[in-house]
Amino acid sequence: MEIRPARDTDAPTVTALLTELGYPDNNEADVRRRLERWTRHPEGAALVAESDDGVIGVVAVVAIPLLEKEGSGGRIVALVVDETQRGTGVGRELVAAAEAQAQRWGCNFMEVTSSRHRTGAHAFYRARGYEDRCEKSARFVRQLNV
Repeated sequence: MEIRPARDTDAPTVTALLTELGYPDNNEADVRRRLERWTRHPEGAALVAESDDGVIGVVAVVAIPLLEKEGSGGRIVALVVDETQRGTGVGRELVAAAEAQAQRWGCNFMEVTSSRHRTGAHAFYRARGYEDRCEKSARFVRQLNV
C-alpha cells in the first residue's frame, strides 16, 4: 500500500468513499474540483491510500494557524476507508501520514470531529491517542449563505 497525494483522477473512487462516509450528494465533477483545490492549498493536503486494487481510503488534513499562541493546529477534515478494507491498518496509515504532514507544517496538535453515532470511529481515534474533549468545550456551527 502506498500513501500519496490525491489527484483529480481519483475523483470517482473518492466520490464513492464519501458516499460510504455518509455524504451521498456528491458528484464526480464536484469532487474533482475539490481535489484540485486541495492540491493548491499551501497548508492542506488530501492523501489517498492506494493498493493493487486501486484507491482504498482518503484523508484530508489542514493546518490552522493559532492566534492565541505560537504555532498551528492540524485538523483531519475527512477520513474514510473502503468498507471492505476496514480493520486492515489503512486508516491507521492514513492518520499517521496526516499527522506527519501536520508536523511538517509546524502543528503542535491534531484534532478531528466525529458524529456521536460513529462509535466505531471514536474507538479508532482513542486507540490512536486522541481524547474526546467535548466536555471541555462546545462546538457551534452557523451556515453562511454564500
